[in-house]
Amino acid sequence: MGARSTFLTLAAIFFAGPAGAQLVAESDEPIDITSDSAEFEDNVAVWTGQVRVVQDEAFLTAERIEATLSEDGALQSFKASGAVRYSNGKEAITGERALYDDEARTITVLENVIVTQGKQVMSAGAVVYWIDTGKVKFTPEPGKRIRGIFYTDSDART
Repeated sequence: MGARSTFLTLAAIFFAGPAGAQLVAESDEPIDITSDSAEFEDNVAVWTGQVRVVQDEAFLTAERIEATLSEDGALQSFKASGAVRYSNGKEAITGERALYDDEARTITVLENVIVTQGKQVMSAGAVVYWIDTGKVKFTPEPGKRIRGIFYTDSDART
């Protein structure tokens, strides 16, 4: 596959509607990717340097994102690394690495994970976030525990 056809295939995938990758449940908005550089070869696309992926109200930022495509050009997964941050307008998740799985519709964030929702904060070694349902699964780092700070109604008023 030549560079031009690879680029066109990637553009079709990332700007596709519901059949393509999604950072938000049931959004048909396009996915906008910006970075300092990009490289495409065979079934792999790599964006580096202040990468920002935006769809609707959701965004994912990282220093590097590598996407893997199936033989028919569909996005299978991507890996993000370096100061990863994902936000969907309600929750924000930060960590050092993230894995996106289109089939499972999950984003897994790893290493020094912090999840914030309003004033509530939780930390863990890893978090799996289900895009369609909002379910979040926390896993501690080996030898550590998960920690959460939750405010009561009276704390929220002050």
